[in-house]
Amino acid sequence: MHRSPYIVIALLLVLSSAAAQEKREVSYSRDLFPIVKARCIKCHERDDENPSNYAMESVDLVKRSGKTANMVVPGNADGSYLIVKLLPNPPKGAQMPIFSKKKMTPDEVNLFRAWIDQGARDN
Repeated sequence: MHRSPYIVIALLLVLSSAAAQEKREVSYSRDLFPIVKARCIKCHERDDENPSNYAMESVDLVKRSGKTANMVVPGNADGSYLIVKLLPNPPKGAQMPIFSKKKMTPDEVNLFRAWIDQGARDN
């Protein structure tokens, strides 16, 4: 059985992209906030109309707001509920962003993952 070299190349590109994001320092303000501003902030800013009470306007709010205690566990993306909510079919509720037809790309989710694994610093 002959495997297409295009599949192998595509797989290598995805893996190398994720690995590169893990190695370089991910900045909330530089890398993540533009995504948050474009896709999340409409529903996740600190105001009275935010039913989840989860705000994403600053690193402090991303780490400490909301009704779930483990939204962001610095150093542990797999243990952070934020990552669960960005992936398809979360165990509770809908995948975020809920009101957007365009969900986050794997590269964008990997940026959030890398930032959390790197300690979720305010950088």
